[in-house]
Amino acid sequence: MKNDKLISYVTSIVNKFLIKGNVLSIEPYGEGHINQTFLVKTTKADYILQKISLSAFPNVDMLMANINIATQFLRNKDIETLDIIFSKKGELAVREKNDAFRIYKFVSNSVCYQSLQDYEQIEEVASAFGRLHKNLADLDPASLGEIIPQFHDTKKRYNDFQTACEIDKIGRLEKCTKEAQAINDLSSYYGLIVDGIEEGSVNLHVTHNDPKINNVLYDKETNKVKCVIDLDTIMPGSVLYDFGDAHRSLFIGSHEDDKNLDNIKVDLEIYRSYLKGYFKETKEFLTPREIELLPMAPFLLSIECGMRFLEDYLKGDVYFHTDYPDHNLVRARTQIRLAQIILSKQNEMNEITKEII
Repeated sequence: MKNDKLISYVTSIVNKFLIKGNVLSIEPYGEGHINQTFLVKTTKADYILQKISLSAFPNVDMLMANINIATQFLRNKDIETLDIIFSKKGELAVREKNDAFRIYKFVSNSVCYQSLQDYEQIEEVASAFGRLHKNLADLDPASLGEIIPQFHDTKKRYNDFQTACEIDKIGRLEKCTKEAQAINDLSSYYGLIVDGIEEGSVNLHVTHNDPKINNVLYDKETNKVKCVIDLDTIMPGSVLYDFGDAHRSLFIGSHEDDKNLDNIKVDLEIYRSYLKGYFKETKEFLTPREIELLPMAPFLLSIECGMRFLEDYLKGDVYFHTDYPDHNLVRARTQIRLAQIILSKQNEMNEITKEII
């Protein structure tokens, strides 16, 4: 769809929502890779319009219901969060042809960072996600749907990976036997969080499931966190998933596609700073087993990500976007290497955990 035609189409969508004022401009906005985002300016306010990716989130009703439940719960506690604008028909999202759209109020006086500045910022980000977990701790996880079923069920992910190896759909297994063996060698760890949930030593919470730095908005003046955004994957899970995935993202940094595995490092000051910020917000509700598993969570989320990349490589790159034939293999290698390094540093991470907690 050409740009002029797209803007005309989007304008007609905007007018189906309960916005204030008349539309002045609509422009592409942000750097997201899943949903298509626009900044809408009217004579009275600014808004964020998003075209929801139906390939990523086919169940729009569940998606928007989850976000609505969580944001209303937070707002009832006077906590700043995303503010959904309903349609003129009272809907959370508007369907048009084969598309689905939603609108949020624009969070004013805010800035989003794409990369980390320093350890102090890591601690601030960790505090933000810790506060989110704390503020949602008394929201019943069963009130939200599982928008991506068994998203971080590492045992299931491993079973799916093994099936992909057995089928070897397009004959790529011979190119990644070393990586597949590395994943198999670590399989004794894969039930740590899942089994904890089943036995009750690890609690189910409402979790974010995409705890990256660019999903936090900062106040332009104070540089303190205003709110956590991108709640598309908010659903029942373990807080260890968010804790582990945040570290996976921070540790790997810009090297997710790095062909030189010597560049993969683990900076334990990141772990120390994140744990300090996170624990001060969550110390009242973390269970002893959850505290015990904090150092292992980054390993589990890294190896899980590695097996997901390798599974997709074996299936013919059907899930993750790739830029060249072995892209997913390169990604898998970096995540596997990261997981191995994290595992080798468990003694040091345990000592840091004891020191802080």
